[in-house]
Amino acid sequence: MDGNIDPKRDSVSVSMEISGPYDDVVSKLKPEHERTQGLSPLISDLEVVLDTLIRIDGGTRSVIADNVSAETSAEFDAQTVVETMQILKRYDLAVLEGNTWKPGPKIRNQD
Repeated sequence: MDGNIDPKRDSVSVSMEISGPYDDVVSKLKPEHERTQGLSPLISDLEVVLDTLIRIDGGTRSVIADNVSAETSAEFDAQTVVETMQILKRYDLAVLEGNTWKPGPKIRNQD
């Protein structure tokens, strides 16, 4: 071997067939940023709830629900607030002390 590479000999050709319902196939071919656009309302709502928690410096689920602004995509009743707070808790953004949700360690450590 002289170290020269023959591009014709070393080339690779790959073909692939994707089959299934049209919408499923098209969704697989979309760029990732287009596939995740549906998460934008969720992320915005999480930010609104977290900002509310910080602004009121904690509260019960009902107090938080009463203070969440109307700019959210979903309606936030007391139960929805609990479900959202449990998600924020997993990321140390909220903690539950008794029946009061408060800003979590990641928020308190930013001060």
